[in-house]
Amino acid sequence: MPRSNGTGPPQGRGGGGRMGGPFAAGPEGECVCPKCGHKVSHVRGQPCNQITCPKCGTTMTRG
Repeated sequence: MPRSNGTGPPQGRGGGGRMGGPFAAGPEGECVCPKCGHKVSHVRGQPCNQITCPKCGTTMTRG
């Protein structure tokens, strides 16, 4: 809680997520290739950035 002397936690809206997003993406969803657009189902426990695109070999991102 902010104090009158300006110390305390910062004010404003926070991001809240581990990786900078507002919340975790959850177990559902897809991994998307940023280069060719190919999509694969996300596998729980395996981050998309550890998967390579089966079409072009680029590192996938969460979509």
